[in-house]
Amino acid sequence: MDNRNEAWTKRGEQRQQRREDFQKNRDGRWDKLEGAREDRQEWRDQRREDWQQHREDLWDYRADRAEEIWDNLEDHYDNIFDDAWWGYWGWGGYWPGYYPLDPWWWWGSPSWNTVYSYTEVPSEPDYIDYGMNVIYEDDTVYVDGKPVPAEQYDGPLLEAAATVAQPPPPIPPSDSKQQGDWLPLGVFALAQEERGEAVMFFQLSVNREGVISGAFQSTLTNDSKQVAGKVDKASQRVAWRIGDNGKTIYETTLANLTQEVSPIAIHFDSKRTQTWLMVRMPAPAPAGQQQKLPQAPKTPPPLKVGKNG
Repeated sequence: MDNRNEAWTKRGEQRQQRREDFQKNRDGRWDKLEGAREDRQEWRDQRREDWQQHREDLWDYRADRAEEIWDNLEDHYDNIFDDAWWGYWGWGGYWPGYYPLDPWWWWGSPSWNTVYSYTEVPSEPDYIDYGMNVIYEDDTVYVDGKPVPAEQYDGPLLEAAATVAQPPPPIPPSDSKQQGDWLPLGVFALAQEERGEAVMFFQLSVNREGVISGAFQSTLTNDSKQVAGKVDKASQRVAWRIGDNGKTIYETTLANLTQEVSPIAIHFDSKRTQTWLMVRMPAPAPAGQQQKLPQAPKTPPPLKVGKNG
């Protein structure tokens, strides 16, 4: 833990000037992005150069925003979603009587190959860039520039997330060499794109049937609840709720959840949708190993062209 703290402190010192530059120029960069978004009706086609330039600018901003989030969080929340955390909350009224070899098993960061083979979804990853190739406007969703009724595009997925039975907590296998009933997708901080502290965290896991389990923790209110959701295996889209709140649904894709930084669509009462950021929290390194610290990619993930949603 001392080594981890030292690594984060060193990172913060090295990034101080870049962090200050980002915060100084934030408003101007964001206003430019928002102005371009207002004009996107004229250039929805991702084959256009202005569309591509806007996406590069957006992801450059997202990368700096993610770095800012990591700078603020550092190692202050390593105690969420470890073995002691799960043992304390004990949803389901029991603990299996053993603790995993890795206390941060839930913080796993699986590759796309691991995720698609485990869940048996199509092998080509589908990254959705909410606000770019999937745009919500009132009752219409524009998917690669093509209008689709929101109910048609989202209805079944949101309904599945709102009504799926609460699964049990994701328990690690008793034998660390064996694959368990759950595959941890990791721990993520949830934050608004423009600014603000990240005080909401998710641990997400998936089983072979595509059911999502895990937990939510607010470090502001100390509120903790279970998570329940579902993967649509054909589209690779994922949606989940917090506790019994079926009115607010969180949506992204399995491929997005293998990234360090990814956009997420949050549906409020099925009437309003916002794009936020999911930022992966790096797992503490095992004893004696060097702590790996995150770095946000400046290049956005590739998008499929011509899919019909």
